[in-house]
Amino acid sequence: MVNWTSIGRLAGLCIAVVLLAATAAGLGGAAAATVTIQRTTIYINTLPKGCVKTVYNNGEVVIWKCGKLYYQPYNGRYVRVYIS
Repeated sequence: MVNWTSIGRLAGLCIAVVLLAATAAGLGGAAAATVTIQRTTIYINTLPKGCVKTVYNNGEVVIWKCGKLYYQPYNGRYVRVYIS
């Protein structure tokens, strides 16, 4: 029997995000870079003070950097993520 809950959780653990960054001169189009975001099972209700908002993929993906830790909004809370 297939455990669909486990498969759904596994699918949510790794998310590849492609972001476009314009060149410094603004000429020659855009360069593509891939960022991998891996969700953990650690959730918090509010972010610590001093977190910095970072936006990827033309505003579709929001990541908060809090010191050395990263968080992503998820279902009214924040989930800790790893970025590589």
